[in-house]
Amino acid sequence: MSDYTSWTPAEVCQWLERNSLGEFSDVFMEHEIDGATLGVFTERMAERLIPIIKKQVMFISLLDKLKAGESHKSLIEYTHGCGSKTQGSSHFAFPPLLLAALERRDPELKSSKKSKIRTLLLQALFDQLSSKTLYPSHNQYVQLLSSLITIYPCLRENFGSGFDALHESLKNKFKKERRPLISDDEVLRMRTKFAIPGSGRKRTSEVVQLQFKAGRRLAVNGAVATEVCMEERNITEIVKTMAEEVKKVRPDMLFLQEQMTKTRGYRRTYISSHSTREILMEFPCLKLPEILLLEMKDLQHIDIDKQVTTVLSKMAPMILLRASRTAVIKRCLETIEDCQEGPVKKGLQLEAAILCLPSLFSEDSSLLFTAEESDTLDIVTPQIILSGCKEGVPLQYSLVKVTMDKEIMVDDCTDVSLALGVLFSTYFVFGVEYPKGLKKTLTFLEAFVFKMKEERFLPITLKRVFNSLCE
Repeated sequence: MSDYTSWTPAEVCQWLERNSLGEFSDVFMEHEIDGATLGVFTERMAERLIPIIKKQVMFISLLDKLKAGESHKSLIEYTHGCGSKTQGSSHFAFPPLLLAALERRDPELKSSKKSKIRTLLLQALFDQLSSKTLYPSHNQYVQLLSSLITIYPCLRENFGSGFDALHESLKNKFKKERRPLISDDEVLRMRTKFAIPGSGRKRTSEVVQLQFKAGRRLAVNGAVATEVCMEERNITEIVKTMAEEVKKVRPDMLFLQEQMTKTRGYRRTYISSHSTREILMEFPCLKLPEILLLEMKDLQHIDIDKQVTTVLSKMAPMILLRASRTAVIKRCLETIEDCQEGPVKKGLQLEAAILCLPSLFSEDSSLLFTAEESDTLDIVTPQIILSGCKEGVPLQYSLVKVTMDKEIMVDDCTDVSLALGVLFSTYFVFGVEYPKGLKKTLTFLEAFVFKMKEERFLPITLKRVFNSLCE
């Protein structure tokens, strides 16, 4: 088939099966090929080598230039580059190890914990931006990360803009790298321009731990200002009536709810200035799970129990997968495996996930729950007590209680999920600050399960954990 000018369309198709586009361009430049044969070349090569429509259009436009007698160098360069993702469609210069991780969609790229692959990604992005400036603008960050997740969709996060956590990590990377560069002209100029005398991180020799009572705060609500002021005599009568109602075998929850509304202002003032024991003596109805959940719904307009059983139950399998394999967690997983598929197993998964939550943030699980009541002596914040656990397995409890300040808040929770709702409600109803060793866990619940906090104001650690649970 040496006479190229006499080729038929069928012969063109046979030739294309054995040769490349680069060879075709050389043949075209050396020989005059008729329009019909060239059309066959164009269609067949576009279908076989360039299946994406956008690239087909680019190919055809380059071929039109070739027809007009222009150099076919750009066409050959495009052909050789279109098969390589990193050379043709991406302007990111990534090391081979990182490219391999991106190709296999390594979960460590979006992990909430520090990893070698995640560090490589941040370093590569830092190198990309720092070649232009050590103080990238917001638009530069957004442009770079938008291009990144467009080319590598596996990096897209499941909240916000799709790269919020990565954006925050990259900004922190720049801050860390700039800190020692005191002799750099750009860094020195920016520090001189924006530094505020006396600003910066304040370091202390020791951390002062606040007392439990100092953690109480008066809950302020706009509805309180509109309430009708009642005489102290009437308040006393209502409180007494509520206490009598609670003593009944089946208290009237609707009646108690109405009386709680009438005494809202007085009760919140009382809570802010009295101990837990005094509060429970004055308002024994706060020991009922239903009243605590209703009070929380009145404060924050959220059904805590419903959110636990719907939102958190969906996250449960991934929480168990990501949780650290401690001895307690292993025993919980063994209990779940022995259970048959169905509602009972799903319920056990939810309870185990609740107990595993602190391990996702490397926090102290004893601030959330304990299986031994003797371990609660030094804990004054709300805590779940699992009594009668067989063989030390938390899921095989006989009784679930919630305590605070060494007082039993609720002693008849039906399960761990209800106990979590009661515990979380107690923090808000009684105005208790989150303990330092459990703050991330409780903030995670507040933001991603109960939807009480905007995601953009959250620490990057929480965003990463949530992102890993949504994979």
